[in-house]
Amino acid sequence: MVITRRNILNDSNVRDKYIEGVKLLKQDFLRQDWTNTYDIFIIWHYYAMMAPTPPGSGRNAAHRGPSFLPWHRWMLILLEHHLQRVLDDPDFGLPYWDWSSDGELPPNQQPTAPTWANDCMGGSGSPVTTGPFRDGQWKVNIESIGFPDPILVRANRPLRRVLGRDPIASNLPTKEDVRRAVIRGQPNVVYDAAPWDTNSESFRNELEGWWPDAPGLHNRVHVWVGGDMGPASSPNDPVFFLNHCNVDRIWQDWQQRHGNPPYLPNNSAGTALRGHRLNDRLFAVTTNNLFDPIYRGRVRPADLLDVSARYIYDAF
Repeated sequence: MVITRRNILNDSNVRDKYIEGVKLLKQDFLRQDWTNTYDIFIIWHYYAMMAPTPPGSGRNAAHRGPSFLPWHRWMLILLEHHLQRVLDDPDFGLPYWDWSSDGELPPNQQPTAPTWANDCMGGSGSPVTTGPFRDGQWKVNIESIGFPDPILVRANRPLRRVLGRDPIASNLPTKEDVRRAVIRGQPNVVYDAAPWDTNSESFRNELEGWWPDAPGLHNRVHVWVGGDMGPASSPNDPVFFLNHCNVDRIWQDWQQRHGNPPYLPNNSAGTALRGHRLNDRLFAVTTNNLFDPIYRGRVRPADLLDVSARYIYDAF
């Protein structure tokens, strides 16, 4: 069965189910000796960021290199599976936030766009005091603190956001920013390129937000939302998944528009790129089938390049 992922602002039923579902995952325990299912995604993201591939390369297991897009696609598929499970709705598709539409608004109006309304994600604040994830309705149980070597610690506090207040990202990406990333490089379109890091002149690096101007696209959204979207524990904010679903939508648009360009680096790349090559195993926090009954922790970028049999998007 192919499900449809929809714009969260265009379908109130999907919006409300997403909110209900992530709250249910906060109360869901796959095993008694594990943390709740939602927080497993936070732990997974943190440890992926703390796994250099290899040490000194500047890349980690899920960011700053080619695996950025397939690794997060895997994460979204598993979150979607668990939302379907707790909602008892196999047709539920993870919604996305088209932040480029908000980026068309004047910067001072972006923090009060419909995305941040009381019936959607709620607004800014330390703590957040409006919407379904306000103080008393959503709790941060674990967080990443410290720099440049953050540690994961227990927490017991409300969610934090500082929408549009960081001077290096006072506005969201625009539709033109997205269009430029999707069409750049024609006719020589490449997924990624040497040196396979934040300096690569490639689609992956532009969508991730390191090139040609940082922070861009995905990275800019994290900085613009701020608060709990900033550190390695950024999935603490449910907006994290709406952002990455939109990133995945842009990747799928790019794939279809250019006839599915090959994933690079391929299998012939040297061992210095282990963890990012086409047939390398992606970083898993657990191979337990309760958490990942789909891939069982054994998934490669090659397995995630064509997801058309699993889901589509309502629009590009």
